[in-house]
Amino acid sequence: MKKKLINMLVKMPEGFQKFVARKYMDSVFKNKVELKVNGEENLPKKNEPIIFICNHLSNIDGPTLDRVIGQYDPIYVAGQKLSGDNLTKLFIGIYRNETIKPDTPDKGAMKRIIKSLKDGESIVIFPEGTRSRSGQMIEGKRGIMLIARLSKAKIVPIAMHGNEKILPISKSGDMSSESINEGTININIGKPFYVRERRKNETKNDYDIDVMDEIMKSIANMLPETYRGFYK
Repeated sequence: MKKKLINMLVKMPEGFQKFVARKYMDSVFKNKVELKVNGEENLPKKNEPIIFICNHLSNIDGPTLDRVIGQYDPIYVAGQKLSGDNLTKLFIGIYRNETIKPDTPDKGAMKRIIKSLKDGESIVIFPEGTRSRSGQMIEGKRGIMLIARLSKAKIVPIAMHGNEKILPISKSGDMSSESINEGTININIGKPFYVRERRKNETKNDYDIDVMDEIMKSIANMLPETYRGFYK
C-alpha cells in the first residue's frame, strides 16, 4: 500500500481502518499468496487456553497465522515499536493484541498476558522477539518459558517458511516501504505439549536451558535445515 494512502487511513475512524485493512489482506491471500498447511489435525479444541508459538521472518506472519488459527481469536503479542509505524499499526489493529517492550522485563505486559491465558484466552507469540534478518532462527527470549510455566497453558508450535520472500524485510528499516510479492508460504503445525516441571536435583540454570531448547526446537524441527539457524 502506498505511504500516502496509509497515512490517510490511519487518520480515519478505527472501524473504517479495520474494514479496509481486512479487505486488503483478503485480496493479498486470494490473489498473491498461496498457503500450504500441514498438521491441522494437531490443532486442539477451542475449550482451553493455548499458546501458539512461531518463528518470525516477516511482517506478513501475523496475517498468515490469522488465516490458519483465526478461529481461536487469539491475542497477538507484538513489540511496542510496531505501533510507531503507520503500516504495521494499521494491520495490527485488525487483530486483538498486547504490546510488550522489547529487550526489557516488561512485567506489566507479562502479567496481562498470563492473566489472559488464565482467563481462558489464547495468545500468539514469536519467541525470538523480532524478525530474523538472516532468514534463520535466532535465539529465543526466555519470556515464553515464564509465560508457559505460570499460565500452565498448552503450547502449539508452528513453523513457517517462504514468508520472507513474500514480504521481505526492508534493508532501510522502513517497514512502510516493504512490498508484497507473489509466492507460497509453507506452514507446519506441530503436536501440542506442556512445559515440563523441574526435576529433582536439576539446577534452575540447567532447567531453563533445557526447557528453552525444547520450546524452540519444537519449531525448528519442522523447518528445512537451512532455516534452523541457532537451533540446528
